[in-house]
Amino acid sequence: MVFVSQVTEVNQALSMFLLAAKSAAASQRQAEIVEVILRNGWNYFRSRIIKDAQPEQPALPLPHVLRQILIELGPTFVKLGQLLSTRPDLLSPEYISVLETLQNNVPALPWSEIEPVLQNDFGESFQSEFLTIEPVAIAAGSLAQVHRGILKNRQTVAIKIQRPGIREIVERDLEVLESLANWFSRDKFGQAYDLPGLAEEFRYSLLGELDFYREARNTEQLCQNLRNSRFWKPGQVVVPKVYWNWTTDRILTLEWIEGIKLNQVDLPEPRKKRLATLAVQVVMQQIYLDRFFHADPHPGNFLYIGDETQDRLALLDCGMVAMIDPRTQSILTDLLIGIVYERPKIVTQAIRELGFTRLEVDLRAIESAFDRLLRRFYTRPLTEINLAELLNEALKVPRENNIQMPGTIGLFVKTIANVEGIARQLDPLFPFVEVARPVVEQAIRLRLFGTELWQDAVQSSLYLSRLTTQFPQRFEVLLDRLERSELGINLGWRLEQEFLHTQQQGMNRLSLAILSMGSLVSGAILQQLLGHDPLSPPLIEIVSQGLLLSGIGLMSWVIIALLRPF
Repeated sequence: MVFVSQVTEVNQALSMFLLAAKSAAASQRQAEIVEVILRNGWNYFRSRIIKDAQPEQPALPLPHVLRQILIELGPTFVKLGQLLSTRPDLLSPEYISVLETLQNNVPALPWSEIEPVLQNDFGESFQSEFLTIEPVAIAAGSLAQVHRGILKNRQTVAIKIQRPGIREIVERDLEVLESLANWFSRDKFGQAYDLPGLAEEFRYSLLGELDFYREARNTEQLCQNLRNSRFWKPGQVVVPKVYWNWTTDRILTLEWIEGIKLNQVDLPEPRKKRLATLAVQVVMQQIYLDRFFHADPHPGNFLYIGDETQDRLALLDCGMVAMIDPRTQSILTDLLIGIVYERPKIVTQAIRELGFTRLEVDLRAIESAFDRLLRRFYTRPLTEINLAELLNEALKVPRENNIQMPGTIGLFVKTIANVEGIARQLDPLFPFVEVARPVVEQAIRLRLFGTELWQDAVQSSLYLSRLTTQFPQRFEVLLDRLERSELGINLGWRLEQEFLHTQQQGMNRLSLAILSMGSLVSGAILQQLLGHDPLSPPLIEIVSQGLLLSGIGLMSWVIIALLRPF
């Protein structure tokens, strides 16, 4: 009887819940999703789609219920839960802690189902290029599994092979998920969480994980970024080599690196402390200097490969990475400065610039909330300050004030939390803030004196040049409108022509001053670039010198004109 009632309820729901499905498979999947959600008792969902149901207040399922729904819906939705666990700006700590327990670990497919993927992508030649490939997977997830192999040059490799048909399953689920997001976006629940935007972000992330060419490029980029640093010695941080001849969009072949998980190393305490410092510096450089970071640095992806003479680290699995644009990196630097130096105004401004809202916000109240938060943390000794906890608490403020944050911020906080957890396992009194400070200070120096300064100068000079050409015309239009009282101001004076002539002279001098500054700045930038590139064409040197001379000449003209009366 219960089963009949449940089937009737599902059929009733499907008749009301009209999702735009592009295929019969998607329609069938919609029915499965509705059945799973109703069976797990999400009353708000039920009240939205079933006729005559009692309306419920917009609310997520309880954390354990949400987790169970995602598990029952399969690998795509498990991945969705993992993404949500990186969004403390959207979900409270109770949800984050439960969703963090979602794992990809599933039984590996037998070799008979995996081998055809290799044959399809490589042809029969792969059998002659690999001396051996172990048929039993050493690791398996919902999207792919890893086998160990040996090339004919005796090099041991890790071969990551995508599960057959997984892309079709994921694309079908993404279609349904986007329909769900659009459906719920009509009410306060959907508006509060920006569900269509979250679905789009998830689509990009998950399809990116299915593109192994992209992961290979990420691996090489990370290897290049971490090869040299002022914070560690060359060769102290390693990223696996990519074997491009044996890599496709479904197969990734990497150098095999043998090591020990960082949370399992057995070293003297001083070396553990140095190892913790190195791990944090590696992550902080990626975020604050490279603007390209490994977004999943858990202990399984951080291996210790050192010996008696030197501590060394290997960073594995670049399937989940994040890129930060220069503006966001600058704001994140300000955010950490505000936290480290206890400046609630800086933190408030950084959060406001990072996020967006459709509603009015009380910045004074937000600043007060950050002030209370920072004071609460800074009553503790520096070694007891948990930066990940502080950042999670900081993101609670925009969440409670209807400020939505970009997904990169969640990954940033998650990455900080992971590496801080590793560091504190190695050294329970690890001073994260003190170790992070030199990296942030280096980011500030680069902003003030590095390449970003010159980029800003180029943009400013272009803006000044545009202003120089447009300002006189705009000022003349303004005077004309004032004269005709179009702006609601009626001006009248004697000697009007003399006044206009004087103003025109002043504006001409201002324009020349702006033009001279633009020439000087542009010439200086070109001279700086020439200093870094001795092989630059002679024409560029002539242009740079010409800009400098013209800038000096124009500036001299302006100074002489200023010394004379109008």
